Amino acid sequence: MKQIKFNSLRCSSLLLFAALTLSIGAQTQQQKTKPYSLNRNKVYYQRQPMIEADYRSFVDLGFGYAKDRYNVYYLGRILPHVDPMTFRLRVAIQPYPDDYYPTDDDMYDTDDYYGYRITSNAVLFRGKKISDSPRSFKDLGWGYGKDSFNVYYMGQKMEGVFSSTFKVLEDGYAEDTFDTYYKGQKVN
Repeated sequence: MKQIKFNSLRCSSLLLFAALTLSIGAQTQQQKTKPYSLNRNKVYYQRQPMIEADYRSFVDLGFGYAKDRYNVYYLGRILPHVDPMTFRLRVAIQPYPDDYYPTDDDMYDTDDYYGYRITSNAVLFRGKKISDSPRSFKDLGWGYGKDSFNVYYMGQKMEGVFSSTFKVLEDGYAEDTFDTYYKGQKVN
């Protein structure tokens, strides 16, 4: 009789341990995934469809915030009385000091926050609007991007650069018809 109770207790303990292990694994995996996703012309927050969201203009701003042309969202819910055209996130600290350029590994993190984001009506870099020409904008790699009229490095407009002839070489180097550039700076 005691042997049966002991075996029953042992099986119950193993099942409880397995359930706890699976639960912790699922929570860890959920924390690693991005909360917002787009699929089949719909927007989802943690796999739940957001009926009111416009997928064509939807932008994940990070830190749980997102917006489209109609609304601003926090954790999947509409923030009432917030204008999406003027709303933007401010990062509490400057991401890079003036004398520091990120390494290539830093620059190409898989998180969209660190790259150019092309929407239906604008081009964003780290959540900041940099161009009104999304149809002609191209992310050239190595931190460079261009549209029909301007060239950008890490979201900053480069002055005096010819967009029509601008091309990226490698290792942070680029050139146009007259000049060569390294990490957005003209090489003398």
